Amino acid sequence: MATAKNNEENMAEEFNIDRALDRLEEINNRLSEQDIALNESIELYKEGTLLASKCKEQLQGIEKELKILNKDE
Repeated sequence: MATAKNNEENMAEEFNIDRALDRLEEINNRLSEQDIALNESIELYKEGTLLASKCKEQLQGIEKELKILNKDE
């Protein structure tokens, strides 16, 4: 299992929202399983909150760009 720190380093290299959303789905599915250990669930939760924050940040940037583009029309 990859640690949250390793995942943060990977995300810092190149953020891709599509991959992040896929990973969030994987995390959600794993957290839904009954056989998950507490430590693993905490690590996945940390990773998920970080990914969600990055996705939100990127989507807000895109929204700003779209508003600027639509303003000119």
